[in-house]
Amino acid sequence: MLFLFGFFVALVVTMILIPPIMKWADKIGAIDLPDARKVHTSAIPRVGGIAMLIGSVLSIVLWAEFDNQIISLLAGFLVLLFFGIWDDRSDLDYKIKFLGQIIAVLIVVIYGDVVLRIVPFVGDLPDALAIPFTVFALVGITNAINLSDGLDGLAGGTTLLSLCAIGLLALQAEGVNVVLVCMAVAGSIFGFLRHNTYPARLFMGDTGSQFLGFSAGVLAIILTQNVNTAMSPVLPLIILGLPILDTVAVMSQRIYEKRSPFSPDKNHIHHKLLALGFDHYEAVMLIYIVQSVLIVSAYVLRYESDLLLLLSYLSFSLLVLSFFYIADRQKWKFHKSDVEKGSALRNLVRRMRDSGWLTAGPTWLLKVGVPLVLLATVLLSEIVHSDLAVLSAILLAVFIINILLARGKVTVIEKAIVYIVCVMAVYLLLDTDVVKPQYSQMLNYVFVLLAIAFALRVRFSVDKSFQVTPLDYLVVSLVIVVPNIPDMGFEEGHIGEMALRLIVLFYASETLLNIISGRWALIRLSILSVLAIVAVRGF
Repeated sequence: MLFLFGFFVALVVTMILIPPIMKWADKIGAIDLPDARKVHTSAIPRVGGIAMLIGSVLSIVLWAEFDNQIISLLAGFLVLLFFGIWDDRSDLDYKIKFLGQIIAVLIVVIYGDVVLRIVPFVGDLPDALAIPFTVFALVGITNAINLSDGLDGLAGGTTLLSLCAIGLLALQAEGVNVVLVCMAVAGSIFGFLRHNTYPARLFMGDTGSQFLGFSAGVLAIILTQNVNTAMSPVLPLIILGLPILDTVAVMSQRIYEKRSPFSPDKNHIHHKLLALGFDHYEAVMLIYIVQSVLIVSAYVLRYESDLLLLLSYLSFSLLVLSFFYIADRQKWKFHKSDVEKGSALRNLVRRMRDSGWLTAGPTWLLKVGVPLVLLATVLLSEIVHSDLAVLSAILLAVFIINILLARGKVTVIEKAIVYIVCVMAVYLLLDTDVVKPQYSQMLNYVFVLLAIAFALRVRFSVDKSFQVTPLDYLVVSLVIVVPNIPDMGFEEGHIGEMALRLIVLFYASETLLNIISGRWALIRLSILSVLAIVAVRGF
């Protein structure tokens, strides 16, 4: 459960920091303006990486076991934060950007001893060769992710897939710190993608893309060089293979055309997919699929020979490059790209959104699911203590009076009582976990469905009823404080489950309170019923 706490702290902190930082973007000039090589057509803040980095660092500081690698990683993050903000507001020359990346890499290489000493077909390298080789590799992958950040959700999504693979492989080898950092960075990506799915309202900027590339590169090296040396050192090449291939191919083409390898153009894989007639949705989805194939291949082949892994990657690269070469020569168009009409996939999403399916369905699920969970926890619990019954009786009276006086309007008092009932329900679930584990498992599935329904409503709802509120800060306090309360009397796993269930209930309940209609809406009736049942059963 420690890993899930790391994930949720980074997610929530990133999510709540983004709105105020977006307001700050214009003041510091961190705005991405459209130009000939970019696909967006309006000015967009590029400060999402600042929130991502802060969210990840806070999560790591709270729960990581500090050693030289963690300390050096955090120091490298701070260096990238400084140079990233500088670049996002001033568009630095590539030489200065390289300077910042090299400083961050040297910190983890020298102080953290993150070094590629085991090299395929060679064996152990002396430090005189291993250190410069590692610096070159880490700077390369940092830039590879940075250069791949060309479509909404692209760099974040592909890096997320890579981090999932690294985290899974590290978990199997008990690499606790690597898993925790993977989960923290993954959580920050989820928090950022709330604002970056197409059409994006926010970019991560160079701060975010360099942070992701640096994180993935360092963690991949630690995985194969320290956590589990039985795995092939070629594995990071497979896990991070698509952005590496993209960068090498683009720079090679620029050099072939006698241009600077750092000159901008539209020769990246995502640009080529757009040129083939795929729209934004389809291009990103295709890259996700290809990246997923690489991730699965890395997992399946993790203990195979270096030669097999290298040949597999070279074959994959040849296949991708040949596809685009033939497509360009034959002038392939997979369908006519029409900016107004869009592709079949985009139109399907648009029709579902416009018809209300993507909001009506999730909204209905929230309206039914939250009351169901609240009532089920009370009915399934074996014992209700008298002090809880007294509290419920008082809250019941206050709740009824508040509804009558407020004439159906949602007040702060009502919200407070709803949140208290959510805490009460999760507390009662502890009893259900022990006495009736089969019902507890069913409720866990309901919690997952509620989380999905909430995410869909936030993404596709036109009314934007969910906004960042003090509830987000309450959730941050919850996931930070609860695991660190001494002598609570609960097992660690139960504490973790409490926090995760509370997060889902808090956000789902807030959504319902923001769209409530009618004095006796279902959510209100369920709150009344829960308080009444607890009060009666406890006396």
